[in-house]
Amino acid sequence: MTSIVTSAGPHKTFAGSVRAIWLGLSLLPGLVSPAAAGAEPAALLFGMEPAYARVHSYTARFVRQEVVDRALRPREEALLKFERPGRIYLRWITGPPAGRQILFAPGDQMLVREPGLFTSLATIVMAPDSPRVLKESRHPVTDIGLGPLIALVLDNARRAVAAGDLTVRDGGATPGADGLERRLELVLPLEREKGYYCHRLALSVSADSGLPVRAAVYDWDDRMVADYAYRELRLNPPLTRADFDTANPDYGFPHWRVAR
Repeated sequence: MTSIVTSAGPHKTFAGSVRAIWLGLSLLPGLVSPAAAGAEPAALLFGMEPAYARVHSYTARFVRQEVVDRALRPREEALLKFERPGRIYLRWITGPPAGRQILFAPGDQMLVREPGLFTSLATIVMAPDSPRVLKESRHPVTDIGLGPLIALVLDNARRAVAAGDLTVRDGGATPGADGLERRLELVLPLEREKGYYCHRLALSVSADSGLPVRAAVYDWDDRMVADYAYRELRLNPPLTRADFDTANPDYGFPHWRVAR
């Protein structure tokens, strides 16, 4: 059975309620308001999808720290711009790649401008899932962003609900870096062979927007292997073509290109 564990009382088991809320949200996406601090955990969780459907673009300070090849990498921060259907601009401001810039549009290769005296002389062209990317990250660049995060969480949650494998612990509302956040913890079975993304995922959802603003991922040994956050999130800002153009003089992408 699916368990919803609240911070205010004993365990409640009501898989049918979770499925009913999920069905209601999927049938009435235009009527779902952003998650409030007191929303039911299932409504908050499955409400992220209709909340994101109203977002056409956003900017944020993307923060991540990951375990890659069994080693914990330094914390990174990047300025992120996103516009549907999947245009991405990133500029790292802290961490080993500080100064790196990336531009990506669906259907194209990724364009990279590296800092440094010689590396900055050419724009590097590579696939967003290049081995060079995966040497520094657990995911390709196309997995960065609110949409892929929501899709990953809800894909696992839906499968777990159907199998009776999902436990959601409600941590209640608490002040976050950018406003009130609701803390949820998704607990999945310890059996790796069931194919879930992780054993435990601690999720912070903005009480204003209903969107996830932080996700900490724990493996089957209950070790944190990834921590992602979207801070200073601005929804639907007036982005222009120049925000995703290598010719933008603020970016300084060289005309000379080198494929990697």
